[in-house]
Amino acid sequence: MASPKKAKPRARRPLLLRRAMLHSSLCFLLGLLAGLAPAFRWTHVVSTAATAHVFRALHAVDGAFNHTVLLLQQQQRQLQHGPVDVAVTALPSPPPAPALEPLRQPQLLLVVTATERSDPERRAAGLTRAAHALRLVPPPVLWLVMERATEAPDTARLLRGAGVSYRHLTYPENFTADGVGTEKERHHQRNVALGHVEEHRLDGVVLFAGLGDVYDLRFFDQLRQIRTFGAWPVATVSERERKATVEGPVCGGSPWAVTGWFSTADATPTVRAARPPEGTVDVARFAFGSALLWDPHRWDRFPVSEPDASQDSIKFVQRLAAEEYNKSRGMPDPNCSEIMVWRGDQLVAA
Repeated sequence: MASPKKAKPRARRPLLLRRAMLHSSLCFLLGLLAGLAPAFRWTHVVSTAATAHVFRALHAVDGAFNHTVLLLQQQQRQLQHGPVDVAVTALPSPPPAPALEPLRQPQLLLVVTATERSDPERRAAGLTRAAHALRLVPPPVLWLVMERATEAPDTARLLRGAGVSYRHLTYPENFTADGVGTEKERHHQRNVALGHVEEHRLDGVVLFAGLGDVYDLRFFDQLRQIRTFGAWPVATVSERERKATVEGPVCGGSPWAVTGWFSTADATPTVRAARPPEGTVDVARFAFGSALLWDPHRWDRFPVSEPDASQDSIKFVQRLAAEEYNKSRGMPDPNCSEIMVWRGDQLVAA
């Protein structure tokens, strides 16, 4: 007998394709049943399967929707039948934020130091001591150091390691060869510094600091309160004459107001008038706001006949200080009685 023929096996579909078709059919049936189901509040359906966070979020959205619908119905009734009182609970308003005070930038201190005509060792010692003091002053501070160009390299190396913001200004004139005095060279150096301040509009308080000056750190905080002029008592210690003298403003009437000038240089202390004569005001005994240098109203008040003198900033500041001396701010306290500046001649030129 002939053996029966074996049936050929049918090709079966891949397992992945069958699973995809099964999932698609189930999703289609669920969507069809959801569409045929009666409508009711959908939040109850979700609440049975949603987490607690989703449940609270849905109720919040539902409450906001009901609140909006209530407001729309109220406006529609007011348009049709007049105003209708409907109690609506207003959300509490957040507390007002506290007012922030504007940040105030401290005044820039422009410390002008004339190197004068002194020995290189003494000059380096004075600059090093001044650098240590200025490092302790809160910023912003700009140190202006003037020097003859031929003597600048040694000072430049010292200033680079001083740790203070500085500008090293030089000039080509040789006052030693011309045979002029130290005071004329110091006057020229200060003019160079004020010309730099005026050219670059460095707005701040200008202080002329000598190589032999010693300051109380609280003094620099008082300097930042100056807007026009400020004066203070200075104690000068003379190593040659072995004595100390005090000169400064006399304050009275209202606090910080300057009414005169006193000096203990003579045997008996003397008090001068409130307005010192022009030319007798030492710029190293007061500070001023640098904006005075480019104030046209103040320049017009002092016409000069000599063309060269009109460019002399130091003379202009001296005349202005003598004119507005009684408007200066007395320092460092309201009575101008505390000494915070000491001056010695052991580190200046011989």
